[in-house]
Amino acid sequence: MPDIYTDHPDIVRGLLAEGDFTCGVEPRLLEGRDPAWTCVVDGERLSGDLYVHERSAADLGLPWWLAAAIAAAVLAVLAAQTLLIVRLRRASDR
Repeated sequence: MPDIYTDHPDIVRGLLAEGDFTCGVEPRLLEGRDPAWTCVVDGERLSGDLYVHERSAADLGLPWWLAAAIAAAVLAVLAAQTLLIVRLRRASDR
C-alpha cells in the first residue's frame, strides 16, 4: 500500500479511521514506521498498510496537477475495488 504525503496528516488519518481503517497500530509490512501514523485495512479482498506523512517531512516536489492526477487515480482504483468487493459479497449472499 502507498504512503500518503499531506499538509494535513491529522485530517487524513481521521478520514481513514472513519473509512474502516484501523489507525495507530504497529506496521505489518515495513518495520520501523511510526505506529501513530500507520493505518491498516483488513478485508477479504483488500488488505494492507497505509503510512501517513506530513508533506513537509518529505516534499516530493511534484507539480500540484500531477499530484492531483495521481491522487485521483489512486482513489479511482480504491473505489473500483470497493465496488467489486460489494458486488462479490452480494453475489455470494444469494
